[in-house]
Amino acid sequence: MDFMQDISFNEMELSAIGEISNISLGNAATSLGILLHNNVEISTPRIEIKNKGEIVQMHKENAVIIRVNYIKGIQGYSILFLKEEDVKIITDLMMGSDGYGMFYEQEISELHISAVSEAMNQMMGSAATAMSTMMDRVVDISIPETAHMSAGEYVAYEFPNDDRFLQINFRVKLGDVVVTDMVQMYPYVLGKAIADLFILNRDDILQKHNAQ
Repeated sequence: MDFMQDISFNEMELSAIGEISNISLGNAATSLGILLHNNVEISTPRIEIKNKGEIVQMHKENAVIIRVNYIKGIQGYSILFLKEEDVKIITDLMMGSDGYGMFYEQEISELHISAVSEAMNQMMGSAATAMSTMMDRVVDISIPETAHMSAGEYVAYEFPNDDRFLQINFRVKLGDVVVTDMVQMYPYVLGKAIADLFILNRDDILQKHNAQ
């Protein structure tokens, strides 16, 4: 795993974030695959620590941004950036076509936003279920909020109090249709809290196992 070094995250915490992301996104991929009637594979995630200025500069293109608020178990939110082309392909697949049919040819519309919101609701719900197991607490999410605009501008305006983020980069393969890169983000503080909860829970499991 390729980690950007940061003095506030130790190696164990960074490894924990990578493990959590790998498992939760794997669950999310399985859920998306069922919805799309297609095999979905996700690569091992690559974790970076980014400040807000870097994000604004890196993600100037328009995207469909999915925000999920955590309403139980942990406090905060995560953001997922989807390329416009990927949103069209996902929508077209959900509508029973081959990914490059009528809905791929159209401009992004409310139908696309609605379809991908449902897909992301299923994906992130599955990811939250996996996190619940790993952190030994129930993690619930809100219905996803969506926006269609510059991803960098979204982060700049929507999160004035968050200066640093964990950026999780992963490659997605949708059957034989497309291979693309996606980005998920957590606020820095939430990422550290998730890592620490996971490490504590993992240690408890090992202690219980050794005591038997």
